[in-house]
Amino acid sequence: MLVGLLALASLTGVVPTPSAPQRYRIEMKAQQEVDLSALGGAKQTTDLGLVGFVTVTMSDTTGGQLAHIVVDSVVVPAGIELPPQMGEPASAKGVFFHGYIVDGKAKGGLKPNQPNQLVAMLAGGVENLFPGLRTTAKVGDTWSDTVKTDSNADGMTQQSVTMINWTASAGANGMLQYDGVANGTSKREGNAGNGKQTVDAKITGTRSLSGPLAGPMQKGTIKAMQDLVVTMEGAPEPIPVTAVTEITFTIIP
Repeated sequence: MLVGLLALASLTGVVPTPSAPQRYRIEMKAQQEVDLSALGGAKQTTDLGLVGFVTVTMSDTTGGQLAHIVVDSVVVPAGIELPPQMGEPASAKGVFFHGYIVDGKAKGGLKPNQPNQLVAMLAGGVENLFPGLRTTAKVGDTWSDTVKTDSNADGMTQQSVTMINWTASAGANGMLQYDGVANGTSKREGNAGNGKQTVDAKITGTRSLSGPLAGPMQKGTIKAMQDLVVTMEGAPEPIPVTAVTEITFTIIP
């Protein structure tokens, strides 16, 4: 789709004009607790954390804008030990997201150009640079958005529905502040390598964003709490899991 848009721009003489690049700091923190009592084990707690620096370049194109987001570097905070299979921080450098932005939302989403587990941890921050909020919003407005996601990858299918209730208020520098309360459910099932696995989740959370309606947002905080029940083939009882994630991003002046 993007190739077609660029080709059309060339034919019509409308060549995208890049704006000045903007740098962002994105921090992700997560904690997960797995109760293995059903398997005769104890509770296990895992802490993850990552700080990434990205550069965002916007350029005009037919019907909207193109966003190019490049990962400049990734840093693991002191006291955090990531699993070795996630790779070295240097592997994330140069990975990029590219998207077609219309009314502040990435059509088709924003996905990295290559698989990288460290970059995937930053994806929530990248996606919320362009949340696709109501373009006519003004101070005092309230509204609801429903987000549905269906995916099928690596033998696992996932369906999720999340409703976000938004409120717009006056923000800094003449921009609006958007605060959202999220509630949703998710179901993931398929073959996990050691048999059939089903994960049912209840999701709650909050979002606080500030920036121009067309994006990119200039700062944001996204918090999510998940209560999951994991049913594994061969396990005598379902396994409860709780997960708390917080992602913050801030533009670097």
